[in-house]
Amino acid sequence: MASWLLRAQWTHRDESIEHRALRVLRTLTAVAVAFPDVHAWTQDERWGYHVLEADATTPLQEMVEATTKVLSNGSSTTRLHLQSTGELPWLFDLSMAGTLTTASDQLTLHWSDDEALVESERFAQVLRAVVTIWEPEWASIADTELAAAAGVFRRGIPTMGWLTYVRGLVAGAPGIDINLTPFERGTLLQAPVAPADLTPVHICAAAALVGIAPETA
Repeated sequence: MASWLLRAQWTHRDESIEHRALRVLRTLTAVAVAFPDVHAWTQDERWGYHVLEADATTPLQEMVEATTKVLSNGSSTTRLHLQSTGELPWLFDLSMAGTLTTASDQLTLHWSDDEALVESERFAQVLRAVVTIWEPEWASIADTELAAAAGVFRRGIPTMGWLTYVRGLVAGAPGIDINLTPFERGTLLQAPVAPADLTPVHICAAAALVGIAPETA
């Protein structure tokens, strides 16, 4: 079974809880715009139960308070874990870290519908929103199993996928068929096939443009 994720990562930045909460709210709203059935979220029971309605009726203060419970818990690494309601829930996981060993923040969106990517443009819409909202160093819609099979799935480098955003300019190269689009001070790299038809070859091609070489056994 494929393991598709929308993931974004950036160097840890110190910012107010209110600013971070606004980013969270904008992200959940972007998901609701692309997928209208996904609009209500519950917070992990470990930090108490909250229902977060990601639409215009939700007071920002409620989101701030719910986010504050998690993101100011006193530990060096904090996480905000949300799950949408409905028969096919989405998971939202925000990990904030600022230590010598963990210097990156990461956002992951995971959906449980294996057939959902047939509407791939809706996921691309969410990725573009995530890039605009969080200003990451990289973001992607990727199948981790395919990335691992291509030898380019490892910690510390961008996870290459069907659609990948990388901060900075990425130039094309002869013989590499990957669509390149400038976007938000970076580049979107998109495989010329539907997600269901993606292969390790496409992932290696995109990785080559970014300067990532596959691991060799």
